Amino acid sequence: MTVERSTKATHDSPAAANTGDILLDGLVTGMIGAVVVALWFLILDIVGGQPLFTPALLGNILLHGADAAGKAVTIAPLEIAAYTAFHFMAFAVVGVLFSYLMTLFERFPIMFFVLLVLFLSLQIGFFGLNVALGTSLLGKLPAWTVVVGNLLAAAGMVGYQWRRHPSVIRGIERLWQADTD
Repeated sequence: MTVERSTKATHDSPAAANTGDILLDGLVTGMIGAVVVALWFLILDIVGGQPLFTPALLGNILLHGADAAGKAVTIAPLEIAAYTAFHFMAFAVVGVLFSYLMTLFERFPIMFFVLLVLFLSLQIGFFGLNVALGTSLLGKLPAWTVVVGNLLAAAGMVGYQWRRHPSVIRGIERLWQADTD
């Protein structure tokens, strides 16, 4: 009975959230985002007739530099594994940061704007990276596919976090009410 109370207190009270809860929540959040993006590009690659082309392309760039994108892409296990590991680690870091910010948001509703700026910054950063590599990736990885993939991942991650932090919606409502008063 004591265990049930402590578990309930940990999930219902933002002050009671501990580092382990934030890390686990963040890892799950990041994995949701990573899987959504991976599935998105797998579907696009299958429709395009080249399964696993995108992780192979990005793995080539990761391991061999931007010049590798201009060459023919070989779908090889090393490049796919390297990019997949990088992809999941990057999403894990973003997920943990997002989970921490959501925990803060429960206590400080103004964090909504921090989360919004973080989301927009990540979108611009990914788009900027795609543009920077654009001459090498031209025709191989259209910018719209990256934007749609990131939006799908963000939707999955936000959906999970909102279910984990239901008081966040009330915080947003309070923000808008305070703004209109």
